[in-house]
Amino acid sequence: MGFFKKSDSKKIQSITANLYHVDGLPLPERNLCKVELNSTQLNIEGGGTNFLIDVLQIKGAQFKTEKTPAPNGGISMSSYLLISYTNKSGQLNSVTFKIDIATGKSIDIKEAQKIADELTLRAKNSNVVEL
Repeated sequence: MGFFKKSDSKKIQSITANLYHVDGLPLPERNLCKVELNSTQLNIEGGGTNFLIDVLQIKGAQFKTEKTPAPNGGISMSSYLLISYTNKSGQLNSVTFKIDIATGKSIDIKEAQKIADELTLRAKNSNVVEL
């Protein structure tokens, strides 16, 4: 019984962000997706479809913020969550999500950063070395 309690304590609380799909999934660009990371998988819900990526397949993640000139003379800022993973065929793929800082919810921006940080940490701590 102690074994089950020990393994349950290792589970991380899920991290969820609502982000717009940019590239990498069979979804239109700007399709709103719910991206949720739990202890075993990354679940992406969008366009009426669920996409699951086992965390062991994830090779890396980045959270980037980009500044671009706006037509009104100001600056537009967008953040991106980029995730690379190996698919079931062993090929390296990636998926990209975006959130506009001006129109996005700050909680989604923070949660997307947490997802990238957690996936990066897991990828660094992986004992699997591919040659």
